[in-house]
Amino acid sequence: MSLIEMMVVVALIAMCTLWGIHSWRNYQQALKLEQSAQQLRLYLSGVQAEANNYNRSAVLWGIAGADGCVGTGTRPSDCHHAAGKIFATSESGVELLAVSEKIMGFYGLRNAALAGHITLKNSAGSVRIVLSVRGRLRTCSETQPLLGIGLCQ
Repeated sequence: MSLIEMMVVVALIAMCTLWGIHSWRNYQQALKLEQSAQQLRLYLSGVQAEANNYNRSAVLWGIAGADGCVGTGTRPSDCHHAAGKIFATSESGVELLAVSEKIMGFYGLRNAALAGHITLKNSAGSVRIVLSVRGRLRTCSETQPLLGIGLCQ
């Protein structure tokens, strides 16, 4: 092999490596976003089960931002002063982008709910957790299909 052939091979290997690193980082970001969405959905399912078991209302509040959180009861001024069980974004780079402007929550009678949505976002995209009137929790991606999460319709 000549020097030029060797340099072409090294350049191709370098390009493939950079492409692989970029894809791996995107995959890691998508995985963090999906895990945060699943943790939030699990938290909301627990709040829903508690409201249903004790036949009481659980009105949700949310504070958007990089250190965002979601909880029930009285809304605090910020997430650091929140009391009780709350969901806080624990993954770095994942932020609570938006919470429904209207009141949303769970009601114990027949497992009903006030509909709304919560959106999580990072560099991989944004994921919305949707609460329907019948108390069904769904997860969908707003921009592109993300791992096992389909597009919002």
